[in-house]
Amino acid sequence: MDLEPTFFPEIRKLSQRPALTIRTRIRGDGIVSLFENGYASIAGLLKEQGKAPSGPPFALYYHMDEDELEVEFGFPVKEPAEGSGSIRSTWTPSGKALVTVYTGPYDKLESAYEYLMKCVAENRLRPNGISYEVYLDDPSETPAGKLKTQVALLLAEA
Repeated sequence: MDLEPTFFPEIRKLSQRPALTIRTRIRGDGIVSLFENGYASIAGLLKEQGKAPSGPPFALYYHMDEDELEVEFGFPVKEPAEGSGSIRSTWTPSGKALVTVYTGPYDKLESAYEYLMKCVAENRLRPNGISYEVYLDDPSETPAGKLKTQVALLLAEA
C-alpha cells in the first residue's frame, strides 16, 4: 500500500554560513555523477586544508527546466575556507524560506516541491526563484525510502 507523504511546512529565517561550493549548468540526467564527483572533490579540498564540513551537503537550484539545471552544491564550513579551481568559497543562503522535510528517494522529491508551491499559492507568498535542498542522510548508509531531505523555497523580501 502506497501512503501519501506527510509534509509540515514552516517559514524559517535562514542564517548565512560559510561554504565551499561548485556552481554549474548541467542536464538533469547528469546530476547524480556531478554530485558524486563534486562532493568528493570539495571534501578532498577541505581535507587538504585540515578542515571538515560543518553540516550535511546541500544544493541550491537557480534554474530548473526539462533540459538544464543551474545548480550550486557543496558543504557548509565553520569558517571561510579557500576555494580552488571550480570550487569556490561562498555562503549558504539567508533570509526567509518556506521549508519542509521530505522522506523518501531523491527521484520522488518533486512531491515536496508540488506541496510547497501549493502552500505558496494558498498563502500568497512570493518565492524568489531559488530552491535549497539539504541532504540530511547519507545515501550510502540510509535506504532510499528513509532518506530525509530538507526542501526550501527561498522567499522574496517584502
